[in-house]
Amino acid sequence: MLFAALFAVTLGLIIADVITWAELDVATLYGLPLVLAGATRSRRLLWILMIFLTITTFVVYAFQIPVGAFTLHETFFVNRVLDTVALLLTAGVLHIWMNSADASEALAQLIQEQNKKLETAKVSRRLVEVQEAERRVLANHLHDLVGQNLAVLSVNLNIVKGQLSPGQATQIGVRLEDSLKLVEETTESIRDVMSELRPAVLDNFGLTPVLRWYTDQFTKRTGVSTSMIEHGPLRRLPSVVEEALYRITQEALSNVAKYAKAQKAVVTLDATPQVICLTIADDGCGFDPTADHQPTRDHGWGLMIMRERAEAVGAQLNVESAHGRGTQVIVRFRIGAP
Repeated sequence: MLFAALFAVTLGLIIADVITWAELDVATLYGLPLVLAGATRSRRLLWILMIFLTITTFVVYAFQIPVGAFTLHETFFVNRVLDTVALLLTAGVLHIWMNSADASEALAQLIQEQNKKLETAKVSRRLVEVQEAERRVLANHLHDLVGQNLAVLSVNLNIVKGQLSPGQATQIGVRLEDSLKLVEETTESIRDVMSELRPAVLDNFGLTPVLRWYTDQFTKRTGVSTSMIEHGPLRRLPSVVEEALYRITQEALSNVAKYAKAQKAVVTLDATPQVICLTIADDGCGFDPTADHQPTRDHGWGLMIMRERAEAVGAQLNVESAHGRGTQVIVRFRIGAP
């Protein structure tokens, strides 16, 4: 619609220029289509129209001037030249304005996107904090209620066992032994669940000890030889950061156990005064990290979850892998970052 109006206005002004026999201010007359072209934000249209109007200016003059009356100093010709220069300056100003407007809009959009990312990061961090708080509460409940009840049950069963007569021990001793064994196994299972929910080592001693403890547990549970390497002294980090790095390590090693077919894994923690770098590497089958891995109902969420956890605390997560060359999950956290 705007282009049709621009065409109609330009044609009407050209006709007006022809009819009035060069009595109008051409710069003002032809400047209007240029201003309308500026509203379209199309630089190509602006300069095409500029060239067309420049040619039209002198074509109209050629039809208007009497034969034999043309000289370089002829008044109307000089005016047309000056008007063309004015049109060129107008087009140049409009071009600069278009660039400035586009740059301002791009900057505003970038600021808006960055604000959205910051808000998303704040929400993600809050969700992580809430999740960890719920894990902590649940672990405490398991310890205070289930764990203590199992301990009391074990004590009572041992008391009953000690009070049995030889005849009773023969009859129900085996049942009591089975019950005690079941209580012990259940207690161990509860402890494992509590450790998964919220390992006490993380709260009490920090990131390095909990990673060393977890790699040992991972080796025993999966058979994948997993070691922990530390470079540089690491002071205690904010709890939300320690939790995120620990959970990322959990998820990365879980992927090693599920998909990598690895024989060996190494967790490396490099600490400098400015940056903490956590690397989880394996010698497994690897994959193409550039491929589009869309999560399904029960597969493919691990990498996305790790990225979200890293972004929630202001860290950067990169994955380096190739088929047959293993995988490295690298997390960098800048100390003092917001």
